[in-house]
Amino acid sequence: MTKNDKAKDAMAPMANLIDAMQESSTKMLSGFGPEWFGTMNSVGTEMLAFMSERVKQDIQTQQDLLQAKGIAEIQKLQADFFKKAMEDYSAEMTKLMEIGKSHEKHATPV
Repeated sequence: MTKNDKAKDAMAPMANLIDAMQESSTKMLSGFGPEWFGTMNSVGTEMLAFMSERVKQDIQTQQDLLQAKGIAEIQKLQADFFKKAMEDYSAEMTKLMEIGKSHEKHATPV
């Protein structure tokens, strides 16, 4: 048995699991209406915008840290960054929950 064969054998259970998940999700997909897809589009758009903004803030913080003059300034930058990140993630979760609630009226019990 070659190294490549061992890798294929190790991946076989995972490939089977992925196939089963794809098959079951394809069957479930017909139960979702256009409203659900619209909601998921809104969620995805919101998440991408949020992550884009967070990455910008991460980069700015890194630049600020590189220009810091001492340990006290570094500690303040890190504390401010962490506080802002926690506030941002909390606000984002609230937004996503509100977007998700808009789908409730379109949900059909299975």
